[in-house]
Amino acid sequence: MVRRGEFESLQKRDVPLGILVDTNNKQRLADVSRFKVVEHFDFSRPLPELIAAVREIEKRWGIACLFNVIEFYVAQTAEVAKALAVPSISPVSARLCLDKSIMRERFQQRIGPGAAARFHVVTSESDLLNFAKELGYPVFLQPSNVSASMWSTRNTDPEMLLANYRAMLDEVPKYYERLGKKGTNLVVVLAEYMQGSNTSIDCLADNTGRVYTTPIVDVLTGQDIGIDDYHHFARVVPSLLSAAEQEELKRLAVAGVQALDMTTCAAHVEFIGPRLGEIAARPGGNRPRILELAYGIEELHAYYQILCGESPELRQTRELAAAIVTPFAPRNGVLRSIRHLDRLVQLPGYLYHEVRAQAGQPVGLAKSGYRAPLYIELVSESADDVRRSVNQIASWTDLYELE
Repeated sequence: MVRRGEFESLQKRDVPLGILVDTNNKQRLADVSRFKVVEHFDFSRPLPELIAAVREIEKRWGIACLFNVIEFYVAQTAEVAKALAVPSISPVSARLCLDKSIMRERFQQRIGPGAAARFHVVTSESDLLNFAKELGYPVFLQPSNVSASMWSTRNTDPEMLLANYRAMLDEVPKYYERLGKKGTNLVVVLAEYMQGSNTSIDCLADNTGRVYTTPIVDVLTGQDIGIDDYHHFARVVPSLLSAAEQEELKRLAVAGVQALDMTTCAAHVEFIGPRLGEIAARPGGNRPRILELAYGIEELHAYYQILCGESPELRQTRELAAAIVTPFAPRNGVLRSIRHLDRLVQLPGYLYHEVRAQAGQPVGLAKSGYRAPLYIELVSESADDVRRSVNQIASWTDLYELE
């Protein structure tokens, strides 16, 4: 699957694109009418069948590289690339990026014990409660292999922790099944709760392991706007961090990517305060779009260059402020309508919005497995205008009419 902002800059450069559409994935798909090749495959099928399908496409069309921007296809992309001898991240490194427990262990071993949060892989309810007592409340609970902070919770006491753990065990396997990933092993991780701002850096690692960084993106979560959830409400640039703080995070991002032996790939590096949160082996969600809006940086073309064995061009051509805002429903329910769209288009810096859920559909919080019903782009010469508009959207507590 692909979303807005994840392929258009390549098409502008006349790079011919093909897409292998997952027939088992019911999430929203961007318009692929301009793709040169559109094939379909059930990604729940065994890996050898996927390799055979891609090999057949290669025979008919030729393949320059395998390009992936979605978390659930990281491992499969790496395995197919290895089978076809196409440059890509290794399957071993891909698996490291998909398991938050092993990832954090690597950070602590290769960078230092304070590089990431203390953590524990949970095997039972008694194990969960024992380690939570050792860490001290609050504690952070999350599945090891989902994206977008889904089912991630801050827990202040044993009762809350048990309730969220049981909900995760019940709901996440059903989510995997909806994505055609039935049988995916659920790994649950309990970690110390880290205080600090949420930021991210997208990186590119070439075939030698050299790491190139992009500008820092500030992230506002549900917690930042008064909602008990860790969904990403807004991504905003330029960052409010000092120059020294930004340089230190860039250094840590490079160290994190290298600790996971990542090469020939994109990397999305997340931080909580001055410590590593996690690293994904793909561009960050909405990061290519916001970097293009604010700085003219073509991250996707640079990713393409990396995959083709070239040096990436991450040239900045402008200096603007931008935000991508995805307001989640403040509680779980059924969507009746979305309010304030007339006010939205009048906000300073407004560029674009897209409704991603229709009346009658269930909506809710990321910790319950939902995604945002609304997508918004802001861009302006004034960073103050962009942040004021973000705050204005956050103030619309009645944005969604719910049943």
